[in-house]
Amino acid sequence: MRHALAALVGLLFLAQPAPAQSASSAADSSAVNVPRWHLGLAAGVGQPVGDFKRNVNNAAGVQGHVLLRLDRYGLASLRLQGGWLNYGHESQRTCLGTAPHCRVAVNMTTTNGILSLAVGPQIAVPLGRVRAYGFGIVGISRFATLSGISGGIMPDVVAADENFGDSDLVWSGGLGLQIPVHRRSSLDIGVGYEGHGRRDYLIKGGLTDQPDGSLGFDIRRSRAALFAFRFGVTTAIGRGARPATRAP
Repeated sequence: MRHALAALVGLLFLAQPAPAQSASSAADSSAVNVPRWHLGLAAGVGQPVGDFKRNVNNAAGVQGHVLLRLDRYGLASLRLQGGWLNYGHESQRTCLGTAPHCRVAVNMTTTNGILSLAVGPQIAVPLGRVRAYGFGIVGISRFATLSGISGGIMPDVVAADENFGDSDLVWSGGLGLQIPVHRRSSLDIGVGYEGHGRRDYLIKGGLTDQPDGSLGFDIRRSRAALFAFRFGVTTAIGRGARPATRAP
């Protein structure tokens, strides 16, 4: 975690314009209207901390967000963010159907993950062409264990069922950098902290088939918190940026 934060601080330092160019760069940034709507998609890696780390290894998944710019320069925004982090999955070969002879063998995958959706303010600071930002969001998250046909980190939704779940409030705060790679798109690199409160959840191997045909649950309960690192792309939608009067 320390290395990741050090890398982010280093990027912030390198992104700062030279002193002689700072005033003109800031003026140039503030002289452009930013499109109101932005969409982002990122790969995410979660690093559990505290009690949660004793039960769960690192997580991986996807994260998406929508930004609504609240001013013409894009300094203040409303951020809607959702994501799925998988912290454990297992797969076994089983028979589809109850016939005495197995005509169709399939992969039965059980996945443990965190589904979240939250909203809140975001503040951006131009550093030349690069933008640093920070956000704070509040919403709801669900710790879910799903079983279904197929492989990968997410069972096939056509043939899947939730075996166990626990929903409650989540809050998150984070920092990031947007580095332009195109007139409308930027690389988005950042880190956030997620606090889910005390939760009931299953870990890998926590769902078992009993001899009588029922399911066995090894339920863990602890405070659930993690650092979420992301690397993705944010793209403007709608009308493009256009010249504007300089900010006062």
